[in-house]
Amino acid sequence: MRGVILLFAALAQAACESGSGSKGDEGPKAAGSAAEPGPGQAGAGKPAAPPAHSNIERIAIAVPSGKQVNCSDVIDPALFSKYIGDQIGEVKDRGKSNSEASLSCALIRAGKPPRSDAQLRKFQREGMKLGVLPGDEYCMVTAYCSLATDVERLKKKCEDEKDLGNDAVGQFACVHTTQRGTKEAYTYRVIDPDTRCLLEVMGGPSVTDEPLVQNCTRAAVEDVALADLKNFH
Repeated sequence: MRGVILLFAALAQAACESGSGSKGDEGPKAAGSAAEPGPGQAGAGKPAAPPAHSNIERIAIAVPSGKQVNCSDVIDPALFSKYIGDQIGEVKDRGKSNSEASLSCALIRAGKPPRSDAQLRKFQREGMKLGVLPGDEYCMVTAYCSLATDVERLKKKCEDEKDLGNDAVGQFACVHTTQRGTKEAYTYRVIDPDTRCLLEVMGGPSVTDEPLVQNCTRAAVEDVALADLKNFH
């Protein structure tokens, strides 16, 4: 019986010593071990992981969507007069008729339109305009500056719509043609390199001369500047 009691006492003492030893080990371990690295931190001897690379391309927008600028802030009639070879007397703002455009401007030939009976009879007989008369529209320049587009996308759209592309204005232009009487009318679309706006240059109602539309396009590319696209409304 005495042997049994001594055995239980020995087992109890061993259990107590084991418990106190576990607690004693925790203190030195916590004090002596380094803190676990947090998110974004490298462990000892390991370089920090590089930040994840984003494949999203951010394209600067010259004019916010839903906003427009005044033609008077952007269009220089003297520059268009030089390219066209005739005087522009007025620039009419047509932005209200195109809410998606950042600006839309009609270039009007200087002078008063003639009203003679002979001209009216010719118009009625031939069912067409008598060329660009004083007071007529030479061309209309429309800029879309809130679109995320580029030359490659313009080429793709031009191909999809079965239009023709050329470099007659010094850069790629997509040319859309429509029938106007017995002749054709032209609309040139280009990406302005400064503003990245899509410029659409359309000949006036009396214009069936492609070189004239090309000259209007050259003037538009030179005239439309990023610094002028301000005073949004």
